[in-house]
Amino acid sequence: MFTVKITGAKEMVADLKRMREKAVPYALRNALNTAAFETRRIWQGEVKSAFTNRNTFTQRSLQVEKATGTDASKMVAKVGSTAPYMGKQETGGTVTGRGGRKPIPAPVAAGQAPGSKRTRLVRAGFRLAAIQAKHPALKGDRKQRNAIAIAVAIKAGTKRAVLERPGGGKGLFVVGKAKAPRLLWNVSRASVHVPATPTLERALAAVRPKMPHMLEAALLEQLRRHNIAGY
Repeated sequence: MFTVKITGAKEMVADLKRMREKAVPYALRNALNTAAFETRRIWQGEVKSAFTNRNTFTQRSLQVEKATGTDASKMVAKVGSTAPYMGKQETGGTVTGRGGRKPIPAPVAAGQAPGSKRTRLVRAGFRLAAIQAKHPALKGDRKQRNAIAIAVAIKAGTKRAVLERPGGGKGLFVVGKAKAPRLLWNVSRASVHVPATPTLERALAAVRPKMPHMLEAALLEQLRRHNIAGY
């Protein structure tokens, strides 16, 4: 006849109970929140490198809503942006301007050569809010109306005029006596297509391989905190 004596069973049951009720739920929650904040950190770097940022507004718009509670089935950590334009930046889409028009800055507005690709920010003096422009006259053909608008702008000293373009629509131009008008803003387009720039998707892809290590670290921390299984 064999007799088996089990020792430490009560302690093991207590450890398992603490692990189920304390260690695992808190470890899951902490790992989720760690992953969310790491996603935001990487996302901010993606935004900084992918976009031309006049300031840090877009980067600061990236926010985290932390997971709460201890019910694993209801734990959700959210990463998103409070900036209304970031959704279309991420997935692409069409942006419609106010009043049905979407002003598009031309290279000259950024201090670059006409006809080149604009890669810089619009200069302060060329922002729409800073410009006073003369509008086309109502009489004559297109060339005559534009000539009148240019003459009025030069005489007024603004050297900014809204002119009718040969292919239709209007543009805001820099004008002068000796130089041909240079386009600052295209103000004739009703909308503009925004190509997808998946900065959040790239951040999530960078975080996914790190998540098992985050969960392992969070669980070990809880085991030590609750003195479970000798940790």
